[in-house]
Amino acid sequence: MSDPSWTTQEPPELLWFEQVNYVSVAIGSIAYGIHIVIFFMCAYYLIKENKQGNWRWLAFVFTLFGLGTLNICFNLHFNQMAWVDKRNYPGGPLAFLLEQQNVPINIAGNAISAIIPFLADGLLIYRVHVVWNRWWLIVVPILAWLAALALGILTTVQAAEPNSPLWANSTVNFALPYFSLSMALNILLTILLVSRLLYMRHKITSTLGAQYGKTYTGIATMVLESALPLGLVSLVFIVLYAIHNTAELLLLVLLVQVQCISPMLIILRVTRGRAWSANSVDDAQISKMRFNSANPGSTTAGASRGTGEMSMITFKAGSTSQLRSKDSDFV
Repeated sequence: MSDPSWTTQEPPELLWFEQVNYVSVAIGSIAYGIHIVIFFMCAYYLIKENKQGNWRWLAFVFTLFGLGTLNICFNLHFNQMAWVDKRNYPGGPLAFLLEQQNVPINIAGNAISAIIPFLADGLLIYRVHVVWNRWWLIVVPILAWLAALALGILTTVQAAEPNSPLWANSTVNFALPYFSLSMALNILLTILLVSRLLYMRHKITSTLGAQYGKTYTGIATMVLESALPLGLVSLVFIVLYAIHNTAELLLLVLLVQVQCISPMLIILRVTRGRAWSANSVDDAQISKMRFNSANPGSTTAGASRGTGEMSMITFKAGSTSQLRSKDSDFV
């Protein structure tokens, strides 16, 4: 039977702060479990495919997994320091959480939190280049990407100062623009990817039929290709952070793991031949050609004898003759 005197006498807002710090790591640990599964699936298919260029993406996947692992370990250890190792800290765990955000292990975790989105957004920019094949379209995203990295470094440096945790005004001045720019970049890339996939779905559906459009540009494709889950989590986090709601801490550790998972899902789809690559059909390769309905098996693009009409695909020289190539790469 519990004794009422055991209940903490801390004010509700401070108790809530302690609770969200504890629960956020638990939520992040659940996401890390998903991260582990996706990582091993990516590694398995990259190794199984045994392509010459796959070592680059293996290195990318291993780097993301390593950074995500270190981040969750650092967060777990920091919590252990607050509630176990340093339990006699003056003022208790709450004071430790508020005053010791600049311990080396927490600074390292913050630095990793800036590196991971840089890598994740870099892959999204690359996917935009792949599905659009327009270099000028990624100029602004690249500039925003580099600016976000600079702000992320400044935020990490500022958070490393004594009594300057992530929610301190001195840190917010850097962190809020950083998170806002990172989220805006993610939304921009998502819009570019989804709009292109929707356009290509329309072109393929009108040319080959609805089954092809569903296969290659369905809802699942758009969600995974555009890293939409990352955009949604980022949006909720930045709103809570901007209004100084303590609940934003619930998403802080989760966000890092989602930033690792989203690019891995894209890589997984490409290695399994289910994502758009440079060898996938584009709008310049789709055309409608007429031929004799009496010879529906013909692929000759010559005369327009008869009244029958059938849609087919023509390809540029050297391109693949399939909508999806098992030999396609990211480039």
